[in-house]
Formats: sequence, structure tokens, C-alpha cells
Amino acid sequence: MTRWSFEADYFTACNCDWGCPCNFNARPTEGRCMGWGAWSILTGQFAELKLDGLRFALYYKFPGLVEEGQGSACLYLDSRADTEQRQALQAIGSGQAGGGIFELFGTQLVSQWLPTKVAPIDFEFAGGQGRVRIEGFAEAESELLSYPDGSVIEPWVDLPHGIEYKRGLMTNARRWWWRDEQLLASYANKYGAVARVRFSEQGCVG
Repeated sequence: MTRWSFEADYFTACNCDWGCPCNFNARPTEGRCMGWGAWSILTGQFAELKLDGLRFALYYKFPGLVEEGQGSACLYLDSRADTEQRQALQAIGSGQAGGGIFELFGTQLVSQWLPTKVAPIDFEFAGGQGRVRIEGFAEAESELLSYPDGSVIEPWVDLPHGIEYKRGLMTNARRWWWRDEQLLASYANKYGAVARVRFSEQGCVG
């Protein structure tokens, strides 16, 4: 298996309530999963190929519990990547190159892969607040959580055995939508999380 690794800023959102029950081995809020993640790579390589500065995103849709599989998914690649870099990101995102959660979802839980899309991906975050935009397909906004009196809170969740991230800041996905073939969704004030992550072919390592 090709050796690869990257360190990235990560944002994820889904149709679950804040915190996402799936993080604690509980049933998803709606009994189904419609979730996605976007990675903005700070430094990375696939064998000798540099991946610094590139971005990619994944959308997953499961009709029931994630562990029951039968999911549909699509991979979105940064339009700035050259042909070799796109091939590398394709191998990582689809799970063909290992990577823990990428391999688990991509080769065992997803039964239908939509054709990979290439598009400009905007990823702008600071302190848990920001936005992701995949031109022509999706957009999301994240803000810090707050109490009814307006007091802002920053709850961090530590998941030492996490396969998606080890430590994440819980946020409010103020709004997010997705429009791509049968991957259609629109939600407001749902689970969001921001994290700095490190991955290799062995999975999430930090």
C-alpha cells in the first residue's frame, strides 16, 4: 500500500442535533445519516507527490444506521489539483489507499459511489467560525454555539479512539445545503465540528 499522510483543517456537519449521537455510539437524530466533511490540507504527500494546500470533500448518505451500510457517497476534488494530485486524492477519499475511516466507509459501508466531481472548494475558518463552499454543489456556514441569553460557549470533545478526529470543537452548522443528483439536503442549526487532524494510510493518527 502506498504510504501517505496529511495534516489538515477539517469541518464536518450532518443532519443530527449538536454533538451528533454517532460520536457516542448512539442512534442518529433522524434515524438516518446525511453527513459530510471537508479537508483543507496544510501539508501532505502521497508517496513522493506533494498535496500541500489542496482540498477535498466527501458526502455520505445512509438510509439507516451508518453501521448497517447501504450508503451512497460522492467525492469532490479541488479544481486546483493537477492530474496526479487528483488521482492521489481520489485514492485517499475513496478508501482505496487505506486511511481508517476512509477505507471503512469507502470500501465496506458505501454501496453506491456517484461519479467524482472536480470543483473550486472554498474553506475559510477562524476559531470555529467560517464557511465551506463547493462551487455548484454545496455550501455551509459554521458559528460558535451559544446559550439562549447569548453567552457564547466553546465545548471541545476529546475522542482518543476517534477515527474521524481526536479532538474537535463543537459548533453550530447555522445552515448547510447539498445539491448533487440524489444527494439533496438542506438543514439549519445542526451539528458541526471543527478540528485539526492528521491522517495516514493507518487512519486518524492525531
